[in-house]
Amino acid sequence: QYRTGRTLGKGTYSIVKEAFHIESGTRYACKVINKKLIVGREEMFRNEISVLNHISSTHPNIVTLHDYFETAHNLYLCFELCTGGMLLDVFSRRGRYREPDAARLIKNVLSTVSYIHSRGIVHGDLKPSNLLFLTQDDDSEIMIADFGLSRIVDDNTLVAINEICGTPGYMAPEIFQKAEYGKPVDIWAIGVIAFFILGGYQPFRRDNEKAEQHAVVTGDFKFHPPEPWEHVSGTAKDFITLCLTHDPMKRPKALELLNHPWLTAPNAHFQSDPAMPGQPHDLLPFIQKATVECMSRIPSSFYYDVDNGPHYFPLHRP
Repeated sequence: QYRTGRTLGKGTYSIVKEAFHIESGTRYACKVINKKLIVGREEMFRNEISVLNHISSTHPNIVTLHDYFETAHNLYLCFELCTGGMLLDVFSRRGRYREPDAARLIKNVLSTVSYIHSRGIVHGDLKPSNLLFLTQDDDSEIMIADFGLSRIVDDNTLVAINEICGTPGYMAPEIFQKAEYGKPVDIWAIGVIAFFILGGYQPFRRDNEKAEQHAVVTGDFKFHPPEPWEHVSGTAKDFITLCLTHDPMKRPKALELLNHPWLTAPNAHFQSDPAMPGQPHDLLPFIQKATVECMSRIPSSFYYDVDNGPHYFPLHRP
């Protein structure tokens, strides 16, 4: 039914290709999973299908799973094609980026996560590369993708950890501590994302993975160096600090955070640019500089086995 085209991206276990439905001509993003590479982990990918069957097409900010099928060698998942690009690519293309832009984006993501949680689902792998813009329009919707690590849980159920896949800088301390985890891990990740899109680097960035893991487990982060944080409001910093509450039982729920002043104030919170009084700073130059440094230092694809420790894989950008 489909004809595959150019490669959009590569991962540890799969490759994402542009696909065309032969009869309708509709374009999709097709995730092709090599069965040989997932021996012993088949449940992780079948779980993604199960989760998406539960919520796909029910929310405008969740990437829709349109079709899936299996051959002797591969699993195929055909998703809605997001052509707008990833967060920082989009900011660079627009040529400007200010704190109110970040607040609107985080509000949309948090609102979607609140919906996911209300349906009894933990995403488990929220990070900037899993947030895609649907189109290249300036008012395009932000979409949450990649539910491969998601779990369907009861309201207060915690998931036991056997093995974790994800990105270390976005993983909550309870995961590294090999404790049971639940919806609070998504709130922690949103705090890291907010920090990243305002500062251009992860809050627990260190010179090696052991030091980074220690920083996460101890909750050791600072709004430093001064740039760009001197250009970011205290309200935004308060929102991030709440998300990064170390104790998962004290971490605010998504619905509570949606009422935070940073997201709800009639007048957007920002630090005024002295050169343009009353206007927020353009954070893009700081973000671009910090991100280039960050991408050269931090592994982006990560598999954590509780018995054998961390394993890193190279980044493959589309």
